[in-house]
Amino acid sequence: MIVVSMNMRGGGSSAKRKRVASLIQKGGPEICFLQETKLSSLSSRMVKELWGDENVEWSVSDSVGASGGILTMWKKDYFDLIYSFRDEGFLGLCVEKLGNLIYFVNVYASCDRIIRRRTWKRLIEIKNNNKEGSWCIGGDFNSVSSSEERVGVSKGNNNKEIEIFKSFIEMMEVVDVPTIGGKFT
Repeated sequence: MIVVSMNMRGGGSSAKRKRVASLIQKGGPEICFLQETKLSSLSSRMVKELWGDENVEWSVSDSVGASGGILTMWKKDYFDLIYSFRDEGFLGLCVEKLGNLIYFVNVYASCDRIIRRRTWKRLIEIKNNNKEGSWCIGGDFNSVSSSEERVGVSKGNNNKEIEIFKSFIEMMEVVDVPTIGGKFT
């Protein structure tokens, strides 16, 4: 299964949407997570242009004003959607594929550490209060699991935040998969 995740930093311009669409289509994903769309509403036409054809379904959490916005797109008929869920900082899907439950979560976490911690807590609650399944969580976490991942910020002040994020990763029982390409893509 190919999963693409990217922070598009605004989808208002058609030129930007074409560049993002080109990257998505080049990757050939079954599911795609986009963060920071900065769009208060998405048309069916826009989603199909991003995906590259009509064979797409999607779930969206619109932006508030000029900030936020999360879009999850997936190949139509690739899996059966059971339900979707959302809360502050994330948009999730519970799907069934070949008799197995999979939870896909597209995260666009707040830069505010208190709100971000609430997001981690809520995702852990959702995981603990639902049927067992596999979890795939992607997106822009605005957190790091090691000080080497921080660029341009004092490394000494982030130890508690790093430990909180590492604890979240452990409690969710997921693996921090390295990115392909640039380190901060």
